[in-house]
Amino acid sequence: MTTSTFERQAKAALEDRSKLIGEMRSLESNRSLTDSEKRQRIERLDEEIRELEFNARDAIERGEREAEVRSMAARSGGMLMPVSGATSMDGDKWRSLVPSLSEYRAISGGVASEGGYTVPSEVSGKYIDALKAKSALLRGLPESSVIPFTSADFSVPQLVSSAGADYVAEGQVIPEGQMVWGEVKFTAKKIGEVQWASVEVLEDSAVDQRRVIADNLLRDASLRFDNDAFVGSGNNPIKGITSQGVTTALAAGKTTVTYDDLADAVARIEATNGTPSVVWASVDMAAALRKEKASGSGVYQGGSPTDSPASTAWGLPILPSTFLPPKTVIVADASRVIVGIRRNATLRISEDARFDRDQVGFKLTMRIAGVSVAEASSVQVIKAA
Repeated sequence: MTTSTFERQAKAALEDRSKLIGEMRSLESNRSLTDSEKRQRIERLDEEIRELEFNARDAIERGEREAEVRSMAARSGGMLMPVSGATSMDGDKWRSLVPSLSEYRAISGGVASEGGYTVPSEVSGKYIDALKAKSALLRGLPESSVIPFTSADFSVPQLVSSAGADYVAEGQVIPEGQMVWGEVKFTAKKIGEVQWASVEVLEDSAVDQRRVIADNLLRDASLRFDNDAFVGSGNNPIKGITSQGVTTALAAGKTTVTYDDLADAVARIEATNGTPSVVWASVDMAAALRKEKASGSGVYQGGSPTDSPASTAWGLPILPSTFLPPKTVIVADASRVIVGIRRNATLRISEDARFDRDQVGFKLTMRIAGVSVAEASSVQVIKAA
């Protein structure tokens, strides 16, 4: 598949996206539909638009990667050509998400523990986007809350208190305010995993086995991070947001979190000038919110069960996570939650480490330096009885 093919795929996806946006706009002015019908159709169109945006972005990145590989091959005079019998660079080997060692044969000074080879950083750096798509916590954070850093430690300044504002008469001295600053310091912690696959498995598989392995490594890393990012405490490498927020326990007998409880949490955040932006829910509470019915009517609060499942509450996205304890819901101002990334998720591949066994090694590592909440009131943890 040539680079121009990827460009055509991206262009087609963007054209389809444009058509759906036009259809969405026409729905907004369609007076023959009820507000509920408009909302349901717009939500479905929005999902399709997001999928087309992902497809376009993926095609562009794959085209960039192939162009990069071709350039490397040309500069090396053919040394970077696939060695498994291929005679052209137009085969499916150039389309894998995970490049093989023979496709990216960039010598890194002969680091024995890594097989002497590494995936170019321009490619490996893109894996953080895929990781974010798989992590419930990272999906709920804005781009500005994921902060790259370059030292061993990650320090987050925090405003502990601020006072001093007062009325000032004409011509009088404006009083000086006092701000007390503190900091939260984290040390970068590494998450890693190695998987091995025989050459026969990679050669004979009916599926893109390299992509399967990459997706699995990314999924495992995101699950490990989500676990500690939500509930980590004590000796955990990453301190979780549940231990840093304000917890509200519901009264005895109230065994589920309701939309009313979410509204109360939203108000508590707004009372401190915060802007609620996301809801994280344990699996049982996410299901309870979807099944909540309007009092006395038997109608689901989240809409008809024949429509798309309700995924928002008070306009905030609801992101379920298996790592939140049962009966737990978090409403947060995600702009006040910060994650430090010391090194993006990086995949390295070695065909030499187990040369005698004819196996290929896939190693994913990343370094994260904890999760910090700027002020406890920005993360409201609701616990049902």
